[in-house]
Amino acid sequence: MKNSIEIRQERAELIGKADALLNLAKDETRDFTADEQTSYDGMMENIDKLAKDIELVERQEKLNAEIASTPVSFETNKNIVPKEARNYSVFKAVEGYLNGNMDGIEKEAHEQAVSEARSSGSAILGIGIPASMLESRAIVDEANSSIAPTTLGAFQDGLRENAVYEQVGATVLNGLSANTEIPVVGANNAAYASAENADGGDVGAQFSSLTLSPKRISGYVDLSKQLIVQTGSGAEQAIIRDLGRSVADAVNSAMFAESNVTGADTALFNVTGVNNVATTAFASGSVLGDLLAMEQKVAESKGLAGNLAYVTNPALMPDMKKASLVTSVSAAMQGMDFNGYKTVFSNGCAKDASNSDVVTIFGDFSKLMVGHFGGLDITVDNFTQAHKAAVRLVINKYISFGLTHPAAFSRCLVEFEH
Repeated sequence: MKNSIEIRQERAELIGKADALLNLAKDETRDFTADEQTSYDGMMENIDKLAKDIELVERQEKLNAEIASTPVSFETNKNIVPKEARNYSVFKAVEGYLNGNMDGIEKEAHEQAVSEARSSGSAILGIGIPASMLESRAIVDEANSSIAPTTLGAFQDGLRENAVYEQVGATVLNGLSANTEIPVVGANNAAYASAENADGGDVGAQFSSLTLSPKRISGYVDLSKQLIVQTGSGAEQAIIRDLGRSVADAVNSAMFAESNVTGADTALFNVTGVNNVATTAFASGSVLGDLLAMEQKVAESKGLAGNLAYVTNPALMPDMKKASLVTSVSAAMQGMDFNGYKTVFSNGCAKDASNSDVVTIFGDFSKLMVGHFGGLDITVDNFTQAHKAAVRLVINKYISFGLTHPAAFSRCLVEFEH
């Protein structure tokens, strides 16, 4: 985003253009033409918007200047006491941000998040929440011998509840701060030595790497200012949990798309090296045949081990459960396992344009890497819903994903009965 000076300059230029257009009509003693009216209205709308942007950016610049004048050491401040994390309130942070007097644990957490961002060469645009505090999901209350859930833990809980990668055993890397390269070992050839002292030779290991780079996911919620001031922790946790679920839904839709989602990592369906199983026109037994072919492809690639699972769209569930799909087996699916492998149904798995085929992925999901970069960045928009006495909270989360061994996966657009 531009700084406040640049935005002010842009606004001044627009005001000058609008004034010139108005004076032209006055000098010629006439009304605006239709095109002039459209142009003038558009400029006035942008002028009003830029005024709001200036206020937002100047507030953030003031906060950043305050933090810069009292440097915080990331290394010494990164472990906020867990008991203090229990007292953190997103709504209190928002209230303090709006009033320009954030303090307490909320200010301390923001300063820590700013330090994290600086160390990775990025910046916090709103209220920062560090990665370490997101993991403070529940605190033991020793006095009452009970577990006290934290507000920030509610976000992680919502994320984990809805994220398919959590359900299938993906490898999750938390606390990343910059582009991260994960070494990948490819072919590994080994052989017995011909004699006790014979040269074993080069094993022929091939090395490559998977790079995880932060991709921004945004979600928002509109809250009345009265709710922010008066609400209890229960309502706050429910709202924050829903935002976590929304972020998870966005990741699911990108991860299991048929066509890559703009701004996201390559969908698993399109990763080079994933085994492809051609779609079979629906008939009795066709779904089972396609799914078993996917298993066979993974087995032939020496990948039939680890966290094996199917991920597909709920539209395929009836066909996977119908005993009529197979002639000699009473049922291919028991509970939520298909042919002995865990099966997760997600609306994130795309249907094709004809609405008859669904993206289906099978493989060892321990080879799916999911990186979480930093904590949360909450932008407070005090203008979009101002006419409703509401504030829009925009939550930004940075996540990246990729496969270390694509051959451990198979893909298919499975046609279902419709």
